[in-house]
Amino acid sequence: MAIEHLARATYATLPWKNGRGETDEIYLSPPGGSREDFEVRISSAPIIEDGAFSSFPGAERVITLIEGEELDLDFGDSRHRLLPFAPFRFDTGLAPTGRPVKGAVRVFNVMASRQCWHHAAQQVLAGPGSHEIPPDDLVVVFSVSGSWSLDTTTRGALRLAERDTVILREEAAALRASDGGRKARALVLRLRSAVALQGL
Repeated sequence: MAIEHLARATYATLPWKNGRGETDEIYLSPPGGSREDFEVRISSAPIIEDGAFSSFPGAERVITLIEGEELDLDFGDSRHRLLPFAPFRFDTGLAPTGRPVKGAVRVFNVMASRQCWHHAAQQVLAGPGSHEIPPDDLVVVFSVSGSWSLDTTTRGALRLAERDTVILREEAAALRASDGGRKARALVLRLRSAVALQGL
C-alpha cells in the first residue's frame, strides 16, 4: 500500500511536446521516466486556441474538461465534443486536433501505457457529503475545485486544496468535501494492472 500527496505548487510547467502550449506535469511513473517512455503520466493544461494534441503511441488517455464550456476533438475521420466533467477515453497515439468552441478551456489528463495499465473507471464527485473509495491497483484523486479531506487508513486525514492530487495504491479511502463543499468537485480515476488482468 502507498499514498502520494502531490500539492499544486509542486507541479512542473513544461512546454508541450509539439511546442504549441504548456502543461502542468503532475505525476510521472516510473521514477526517471520521460514523456516518451512512461507507465503513467498525469497532467493538466489550458487550451486557448486550435491545435494538434501531442502523440503518445502505445498509451490510452482519459481527458476531462475541468474549466470552460466545450472542446471539439477532431480525429480526422470522427469528432467528439468534450463537455465539462464528462471524461473521455481515447488512443493518445491518434493526436486529434483540439478546438475550443466557446473560449479557452482547461483539461485534466491521465495517460497510461497499455502494456502496464488498463483504465478501469472514471468518476466525477461533487460536495457535500462523503464518498467511499475502495482500494484498487492505482487510484488517482484530483481536487478540481473547493477543498477536500481524504481519510486513509495508513496516513489518516489528508487535506486537498484546489488542484491537489493524491495517488493511492491498494489503499481504501473516504473523500469528503470540506466546509460544506457545495461547489466542490473532484475526479477519481482507477487503473488496473495489465499484467494482473492477463493472468485472469
